[in-house]
Amino acid sequence: MTLSGREVLLVGETFHSAHALTKWLHQWKFRCHFARNVGVASDWLASHQVDLVLSNTHLSDGTGFRLLMTLAGLPVSAFLCLPVENSCFWLPAINAGKACLGLPALRASEFVSTLEEMARCLADAPKAN
Repeated sequence: MTLSGREVLLVGETFHSAHALTKWLHQWKFRCHFARNVGVASDWLASHQVDLVLSNTHLSDGTGFRLLMTLAGLPVSAFLCLPVENSCFWLPAINAGKACLGLPALRASEFVSTLEEMARCLADAPKAN
């Protein structure tokens, strides 16, 4: 998964209380924005650029899968969070604008490693003049 910048949109009610996730994102210098549902996320995306979207699969006004249709054609990367028992799986959905739903799901620890690698790649990228 690749990123061109550090703007992250977290979509879903539970992300407001996902302190561990937002702590990691802030530590890696990602700027987090929050939307409670598909409608708010779609409105926000219409007027802001984002590089990474993290969404719950179940949202109050639809699904994270429906949100993917809004993201189609945008140069973003996106993951869907699928809750399982006391944790979740992260489903890669879009990689730099290209659909990749169907790739193997990531466990929480694998997802953290993936985000860390994405942040490292951004830090190592040559700066544009």
